[in-house]
Order: sequence, then C-alpha cells, then structure tokens
Amino acid sequence: MSTKKSQGPLLYIHQAFNRAPSNNNMQEVYTSRRELEITEEEQPQLQPVEEESEKTISLDKKELILEEVVKPEPKEVIPTVKPKGNKRSSLKRVKPFKEMDLFERLDYLINFPKVLPPVPCVFYTTEGNIQGYLTEYTDKHVTVRFHDQTYNTIPLEQLTNVIMIGIKT
Repeated sequence: MSTKKSQGPLLYIHQAFNRAPSNNNMQEVYTSRRELEITEEEQPQLQPVEEESEKTISLDKKELILEEVVKPEPKEVIPTVKPKGNKRSSLKRVKPFKEMDLFERLDYLINFPKVLPPVPCVFYTTEGNIQGYLTEYTDKHVTVRFHDQTYNTIPLEQLTNVIMIGIKT
C-alpha cells in the first residue's frame, strides 16, 4: 500500500493559476461583539416606548370610531362607478397606416423615428405618381426627395393618396 500512495495522482486536472486578489481588505464592514452587546441593552428601552405609541394610536382609533358612530349624518348616495373605457390609457393602440386618412399619413411620415431609415413612398397626385421620401410637410405644400437626391414640391390640393412602398392596399 505504501507504494501506491507515493506514486501520486494518475489524472491531472489543468487549472489556471490565479493571482491573489489585489484588494487586500476583503471585508470592509464589520461589527464587534461589544457593539452588539450595547445594541441589545438599548433595545429593551425602545420597546416600551413603541408599545406606548401603539396604545395611543389604538386609543385614537377608538375615539375616532366613537365619534363617527355618535355623529351619523345622512349622506347623498353618489355613484362612484368609473367608466370602463380604456383600462390601458398608457398603451394607446396605433392606427394602422392603411386606415389613416391623408393628413394622418403625412403626419406619421414626417414624425417617423430618426433612428430608422426614411420610408420610401408613392405619392399619388392628380397629374401622376411620384416615388420618393417625404422631407417636409406644411399646410399648403409637400416636399418629396427622390432617389437621385433631387427635390420636388407638390401643392397639397393635388395630392390624393400616400402609400408606403411594400404595403399594398
């Protein structure tokens, strides 16, 4: 048996050598036993004070209950039923682009998030179709940027419909 113990392990496990942590102060917050003994002595003094305060609170509650019982006033019945309308007012449903009218579509496209690339659209006018990106929208004019970086301003009266490319109706 002595020969087996002196041979050493037959299976070696490779472990990376880790240096000692650079922070020598491993535990920064500590308490001593003396501090614990002092706090134990102080606790019994605090408990009676809390019980007294609870008693005063309970007495106050009883007095309030007695006052309410002594002074019953006829009150008008006001229904406090709230309309069930939208429970999720913060999560407002976004109207689909197909269901929007022309002005809502233009507002949607002009307020499109700047993080996303601009949406190519087809602008239907009385004269024909224009394909490009909406860059500016005012009360009277709509400015469209084409793929070759040129701009065209269309009067709002001539614009009949706007459709995003890729969404067919």
